[in-house]
Amino acid sequence: MTHRIYLGGSFDPIHRAHLQMVLSAHDAIRQKTADKVYLHLLPTAGNPFKGAPTSHAHRIAMLKLAIAPLIRQGMDVSIDERELSLTPPVYTIDTIRQLKTAYPDDSLIFIIGGDSLANLHRWKAYDELIYQVKLWAFDRADTTPTDETVATKCTTDLDEFLANDKTIYLDPTPILNISSSQIRALIADGHPKLAAPLLDERVLAYIHEEGLYQSPKNML
Repeated sequence: MTHRIYLGGSFDPIHRAHLQMVLSAHDAIRQKTADKVYLHLLPTAGNPFKGAPTSHAHRIAMLKLAIAPLIRQGMDVSIDERELSLTPPVYTIDTIRQLKTAYPDDSLIFIIGGDSLANLHRWKAYDELIYQVKLWAFDRADTTPTDETVATKCTTDLDEFLANDKTIYLDPTPILNISSSQIRALIADGHPKLAAPLLDERVLAYIHEEGLYQSPKNML
């Protein structure tokens, strides 16, 4: 069996919590099985619930910098750019249909946040989505799904998750409470040193070199 783990997002910028989530899923599966595990970061062209992100080129450059150390360690990590060529809004279910066609024999695992799980019933074709892929959600106070169909598929048993299709795993691993919007705000307000612990140092250097997220007053 081959497991393909996907984390989608704007990655504007990619930060330590993003990497923490994919590595948590990767390491947990590798501890349970000798199966092949691939990690895929899936930058979106635009979130239906958010505004337009920074340019594709900058976000891809930051992603490459962030995953370079993992690749050097021998991990199978890649950037899947398929959504970037599409006109927003781009919906997860459409990407999943493509991936199911591309990898019909592989186990597809999509990582989502606890807040996304709680609101999963609002996603386009969510009832199809939860039958097409496995979902890996990080268990937080706001994780509890309000939709009965979603709730019945949740498990805290990793063995059950790996053995059964169409299940949702609630990962109890604590994840850093970081958001890309928080990082952008710190940099825009002239506090890059406060943002430094939240980012890979190479990503922070790139942001500085390219003048990303800075407000006009801090660029003078």
